[in-house]
Amino acid sequence: MPWSTISGVDVPSIEQYVAEAAKGGRVVHIGTDSLQCGKETQFVTVVAVLTPHSGGRAAYSRVIVPRMTSLRERLLKEVWYSVELGLQLSKFVDGELTVHVDANPKERYMSSKYVQELVGLVLGQGFKVLIKPDSWAATHAADHIVRTLNTRAAIARERAAVA
Repeated sequence: MPWSTISGVDVPSIEQYVAEAAKGGRVVHIGTDSLQCGKETQFVTVVAVLTPHSGGRAAYSRVIVPRMTSLRERLLKEVWYSVELGLQLSKFVDGELTVHVDANPKERYMSSKYVQELVGLVLGQGFKVLIKPDSWAATHAADHIVRTLNTRAAIARERAAVA
């Protein structure tokens, strides 16, 4: 998976990027959001490393798959992308690693039916978990990228980098 910073700089190694950014026990946040686009579903995973009182660093990766019609399947895939990255990065992080889940526990939202299952998936892998309204890495950062940086040119560049 190719990784880029929010400003568009390529990240050759996400492990090295996070290891450098997370020095000193900084907290690493991972979140994934998705967007249905025609015959495709796009998943954007964000990893953010916060430096208290100084902002932070963030990188993202986009995966495009055939359209997923099941909300449960799509939410599970979002969480699994985040958990899988967490497992990959955990040996490079001295501090805490938190996975953000883009699901709302309020019953009026369709995702509420799956909150317990999604949280269990994250906790079962040994990570701290945040859900809406606290899951900013998924609900704001990844959502912003999947919607705002969702231009044909950006996607074409990312696809070319993979090829």
